[in-house]
Amino acid sequence: MNEDKDKNIKKAKVPEWMGNLPFPPDKKRPKVIRKEDVVNTVYGKGDKPIKVTIVADTNRLYFSDYSIKPGGWFEPPDIHAGDEVYYCLEGEATMFDPVNGDTFVLKEGDGFLIPKGTWHVGYNFGDKPFRLLTIIAPKAWADLNVNFEGKQAFYKAEPDN
Repeated sequence: MNEDKDKNIKKAKVPEWMGNLPFPPDKKRPKVIRKEDVVNTVYGKGDKPIKVTIVADTNRLYFSDYSIKPGGWFEPPDIHAGDEVYYCLEGEATMFDPVNGDTFVLKEGDGFLIPKGTWHVGYNFGDKPFRLLTIIAPKAWADLNVNFEGKQAFYKAEPDN
């Protein structure tokens, strides 16, 4: 391994419950998860935080429900150590890959796959909140740089003549 490169990796501080919800990895068992067992938190910075309800976060699976109000988005761009699947429960979400400039619109009932290691941002350009179920496997977080330092690649259509 390149030691200089390893020194430059910024590791995010993670809450104590990450990887241990609803139980630590060495105490796994079947469990009914009730409202009082979940973690409610917010993600993002500035005046556009999003509400996240985390149902499970183990060493092999992350499962949550998040919503973004009209005009909102999550920032900074996000990346994970596992594949992430979204299922759109309500509203319309625009997903953006800031590295390649790709955008995808999810409507109610749509599913979406974000391969591990892919940067992404979710926007709500609609007039009502959107809500997504999120599953990440095998892990949401690992030893990777979660601080987006690249220049976002925005593209626009050619003007009509």
